[in-house]
Amino acid sequence: MKRRALAIQLLSAGRTSALSTESGRIRFWGILLAAGWMMLALSGLVLAYATYEGRDIRGASRTPHIIQPGSGDQAVALWAWGSDDVAGRQHSVTYIEPLIRDAPLPPGLSKWPEPGEAILSPALIRAGAQEGIKTRYGKLAGTISKAGLQAPEERFAYVRPRAKLLDRQDMLPLAGFGVPAGSATGVGESMSVPDLSVLTAGVAGFVLLPAGALVVVSARVGSAARERRLALFEAMGASRRARAIYTLGEAGVPATLGAVVAASLLLPAFVLDIPFPLVDFTLSTEDVQRCAVWFAGAGITAVVVVLTVAVLLHSKGRKSTRAVRPTAGSQRLPAWWPWIFPFAFLFAVRGPELAGDDLRLPVYALGVAAVLATLPAVIGALCGWLGGRLAIAGGRLGFPGLLIAGRRMSAKPRGTVRFVTALIVMIGLVAQVHLWTGLLGQNATLAKHTQDRIGSTLLSVAPYADAERVRDFAAGMPADTELLLVRQTPPTDESPGRITLSGTCDALRALELPCESSQFHPARSRLDPRVRELARWSLAGSDGIVTIAQGPVYGATARAEESLSLVAVSNPGESLSLPLLRELARTHLAADASADPLGHSWLLGSNDLASSAAWVRLLGLIGACLTVLAIGISALAELLRFGREMAPLSVLAGDTRINGSVVAWSLLFPALLAAALGSVISMWLTTPITVEGGAPVPGSTYVLLGVGAGVCAVALCAWGWRSTSEAALRWRPTLD
Repeated sequence: MKRRALAIQLLSAGRTSALSTESGRIRFWGILLAAGWMMLALSGLVLAYATYEGRDIRGASRTPHIIQPGSGDQAVALWAWGSDDVAGRQHSVTYIEPLIRDAPLPPGLSKWPEPGEAILSPALIRAGAQEGIKTRYGKLAGTISKAGLQAPEERFAYVRPRAKLLDRQDMLPLAGFGVPAGSATGVGESMSVPDLSVLTAGVAGFVLLPAGALVVVSARVGSAARERRLALFEAMGASRRARAIYTLGEAGVPATLGAVVAASLLLPAFVLDIPFPLVDFTLSTEDVQRCAVWFAGAGITAVVVVLTVAVLLHSKGRKSTRAVRPTAGSQRLPAWWPWIFPFAFLFAVRGPELAGDDLRLPVYALGVAAVLATLPAVIGALCGWLGGRLAIAGGRLGFPGLLIAGRRMSAKPRGTVRFVTALIVMIGLVAQVHLWTGLLGQNATLAKHTQDRIGSTLLSVAPYADAERVRDFAAGMPADTELLLVRQTPPTDESPGRITLSGTCDALRALELPCESSQFHPARSRLDPRVRELARWSLAGSDGIVTIAQGPVYGATARAEESLSLVAVSNPGESLSLPLLRELARTHLAADASADPLGHSWLLGSNDLASSAAWVRLLGLIGACLTVLAIGISALAELLRFGREMAPLSVLAGDTRINGSVVAWSLLFPALLAAALGSVISMWLTTPITVEGGAPVPGSTYVLLGVGAGVCAVALCAWGWRSTSEAALRWRPTLD
């Protein structure tokens, strides 16, 4: 009973003294914000899991139950899958054909579309409004409800082909819709979204890591005065348990309030679909409600993490049980801490090469986090080692500022670590954001250059169809558009490859080609840029041969190892109407026909990268805000402490200029060192990614990053000089 009463008294004493100690208000608000952000970061992991689980559940419910040969099941419908794109993003198109009157409907549909009709998702209708998406697949017969979509903003389409375009032999028989969760086919939005491990690695690296840094920084605010008080408690006979309870009383209220505030910010997601900024994603309220218990666990975990960090960072007792003088805890670093850095760096750079494809990105993210967490310790140890040398040099040269700064750096390397940690994390985050938002494959880059050169003046049309369908397609094209047949023989080890362009004389002249039969090497001839680009993509960049032949574009048959396709060419050299040609192709050639610029599929892949890059920008922005907050709290507390330490010396010296020298060496020097080393290490950390994807981030970016961080450090330390000078003018001797 007495122990319970003592614990209550200690909690009450800690709560009462939380705001009255050194930097108490800063620590209170820092812990409140740290607990709130930690809960939001953990909730981000919960949201990622809930979203992927919901996507899998809804995807499984609409996945067709394909009838296997010999199973004896009755087919109720035919099913086929295809893809298309609007506004540079791919989406799935499902072709369906019921075989019986009461065939079960796919989820999200209230009726079967008639032949030549389509049912689209609301997001697809909005995104493709400017491209004629409502008529591209036929007559619009309705919209897909949320029950049939993997996510509220998914772009999806159900199409029932026209009777003359219905190719039953290319469709699969099905017995209904719905398969067990976890066995759904990769159709729909799940095709273009990264794996769950990728998103969780991004949340952990860009949000959880900065939130953890904010927790540590906030818990250590005013640590010197707090450790003196705990040392006094120990001298009076308080046990480690009693000191921990007192610390819990200090941090318990702000940590709980922070979790409550964060929980209130999550409440709207339980009743509304919340769109995310900067990314094309809307959070489904169904997914949030399904994982409500996990959010409660995230809040409890956040509070426990903050309180645990607060206790562990102030848990050390006196080394001697006989000494009763209250002293602050040691400001020196554990000897093993800086030595973790080289192993973490090796793990980050070489670890992904040894990991499997599924674990490569999580291993890389874990390595980067370990490097950013241990690099400040290296800088603190280095500054501590240099501090003793600077103190000796200051004594010999008669520079009091250098002497004081050197001794301070040597005696308090932990203070240096606290001061540069947030700056190091900021540099690492910005470098990673630049890295992941700049990735673009080589073929995607070539495709972009191709479209910059020729635009949509030439479109590749596929598949090649029978003579009647090709005639109907050609008859529907605008008057200023010509059609050519492309026979393509791919390059091999023995042959460089060949393409043959056939068409009317007007069609050949539209590409500035002669009407008579001829052949040439495209790389060695002066040709229309459209012919060179067509040859480059058709021959995979090899030095093949282009043959010209006048003749019809319909009724052709492919020879051995040949493939047939069509190209639509603008006669005056102006851009073709992409929506019109796509609608004509799907109306006359095939239900899944396409009309695309050269290299379009590679650009779609790069657009998927751009979508992932948007997530990186969003998460990076959140992480940057957290890091700036941590930098502000750490710098404010450090400068307040520094001002109190320097005020008596400034008064005794009779000149506040000594503050500038001490600030320059003990604060500015470590900050500039952190900016330089942080930029260099961040550049090396990109090696595992840039080896496979090229070098998307030029070296000048890291130079600018280091210079920018250095400028911020100079501005911060100038503010510190001014603050210490003002504190010196206000300082008066007091009992301590």
